[in-house]
Amino acid sequence: MSEQGVPPEQIVQRIRESRAVYRLPASELAKLKSRGVPDAVLDYMQQTYLDDERRRAYYQAGPYWGPYGYWWGPPPVIIVHRHR
Repeated sequence: MSEQGVPPEQIVQRIRESRAVYRLPASELAKLKSRGVPDAVLDYMQQTYLDDERRRAYYQAGPYWGPYGYWWGPPPVIIVHRHR
């Protein structure tokens, strides 16, 4: 799409709509950069991978039985304030 002159914002929007995840090694990202793919597009492609990994880590934490029933993901962080 970059070679066809499609603006970066439209490319990112199409990627967002497709919900694709791009697990590309740095060498592939460098090749795309050398072929004229804008930084904004490359950054978004890399972000799809980071977001997917974050989501996977969250769900791999497994189910949690909390005080209010079943909950998926890691247990919530509970902050306790102590009064002196």
